[in-house]
Amino acid sequence: MAAPSAPSAESADPAALEAVPSTGSDPDVLPSTGRAMPGASAAVLYGLGIDALVAIIETIGYGVSITGENQGWTYLNPAGARIMGRPFEQLRGENYLRSFVEHDRAALLALGQKQREGDTGFYTNTVVRPDGTELEMTWSGTVISVGGAELAPAVFHETTSVRQAQREAAELGAAAARMASGRSTADVLDALVRETVAATRALGALLLVEDGRGLLRPAASTGLPDDFAEVMAASPARLQDLPAGPMLARGRAGFLSDDRERLATGVRTRPWVDALDELSWQGTAKFPVWRDERVAGVLMIVVPDRVTAPSEAELAFWSSMAEHAGVALGADRMRHEISYASARVERERIARELHDSVNHALFALQTRAYLVQRALDSGDPDKARQAALDLEELARQATTEMRELLVELRPSGDAAPLDLRQALRELAESVTTRDGLPVRVTVPQNALPVLPPGTGEHLVRIAGEALHNAVKHASATAATLTLTLSPRRLELAVVDDGRGFDTATVRPGTHGQQTMRERARLCDGDLRVTSVPGSGTSVVAVLPLTG
Repeated sequence: MAAPSAPSAESADPAALEAVPSTGSDPDVLPSTGRAMPGASAAVLYGLGIDALVAIIETIGYGVSITGENQGWTYLNPAGARIMGRPFEQLRGENYLRSFVEHDRAALLALGQKQREGDTGFYTNTVVRPDGTELEMTWSGTVISVGGAELAPAVFHETTSVRQAQREAAELGAAAARMASGRSTADVLDALVRETVAATRALGALLLVEDGRGLLRPAASTGLPDDFAEVMAASPARLQDLPAGPMLARGRAGFLSDDRERLATGVRTRPWVDALDELSWQGTAKFPVWRDERVAGVLMIVVPDRVTAPSEAELAFWSSMAEHAGVALGADRMRHEISYASARVERERIARELHDSVNHALFALQTRAYLVQRALDSGDPDKARQAALDLEELARQATTEMRELLVELRPSGDAAPLDLRQALRELAESVTTRDGLPVRVTVPQNALPVLPPGTGEHLVRIAGEALHNAVKHASATAATLTLTLSPRRLELAVVDDGRGFDTATVRPGTHGQQTMRERARLCDGDLRVTSVPGSGTSVVAVLPLTG
């Protein structure tokens, strides 16, 4: 909808606006103008005649308009008038910008010049109707010159329901994620699929995701027989085995009104159709599910046979839900990768601990045992007795250190619910006893909120790593461990008086900060490390509390 400033259509040559009958002259030249015909399609339109073109434009479901001088309405078909909320007789000559919300008008004017330069892109703007209601519309236009007059024709259609469906899908997707917060990815996908059917005319829905071999496996479903997943497992298919599979692999969605017949012709998919025999359906809509920038699955919507085709709003809604499913799958993979990396780094740290403490203690045990044997062989009972006492003390230390490592390795599912305050006190006592670093602990006296599974253990590990670094790298003489509770977050701070370091410098081969940050992220939190050479180090983990 451009903003032409040339003379209006009324001032243009009337003959130029009327149909010109065929003269039998050169078919590649426009009658009366002498300009070359733009193509065979234009020749067909001229062959149809003005009456046929008028009938098409007047009855088509898309709005068709022409604006002229001073942005005035020059023509508006009935479909366009319904969108604008007023008949053309009332709008004729009025500035078309008045039919749009005020904040859209400057942009519409600016598009006029772009259309003069050949822009025929699609744009979305908001119509304000006489009763105050607003409708979203998508349109495309151009600027032409007819008999010396500049006119701006445009084609448009209402997209309010489509945009609303997309917004609803976004809200429902977010609600499903919130509803499944703290649960598995399977819970999130189940919630998404249920909403996909509940909010539309769909009969059922199925989310299929590729496994490591490229076979489609059901990740979530609703409205389908209970044994359908077993049927699919017995007869797995690949994406390209599905009707329109190549299209899906390229990232394009589609609706097949005869998909039941198509699936029945496939060797791998025929059992699927048999399993759905009790449902009254013929067509399906399929949407690609993206993960890691590639199509890794498909959201398949089973449409009842009474529905000839889904509405545009339903298609937009389902497409948005497929996008949500892809986000959930991508987040799930990221969590697994972070968890794996964190576990690997933790194993490396424990291996270092074994080498630095238990392994050294075992070597010392061997040395003391050798001294006991030498003292006994030489007949020196006093030396043998002292070596035996040393041997006993070293064995006790090694046993204590091994027990602490075993506690760290114990799966949380096999342990009693973690008392976070007590665990932090025990950690501080262990560091003080084992490493000689005094640690002062401050924890809230009031009850702590119930934390998601594993969160307490992650916090204890973060505190343990921070204290370990204070002993091993900072040569600290004292440290504090503080747990702070507020209505919206839980904060754990470990502060030492060691020599500090430059936070911009990463020491090769050290993974302590990386491990702590990964643990904080696994708890949906954040880790802040503050340090200045000569001024100690502060490690703070901040976790949001959701309820």
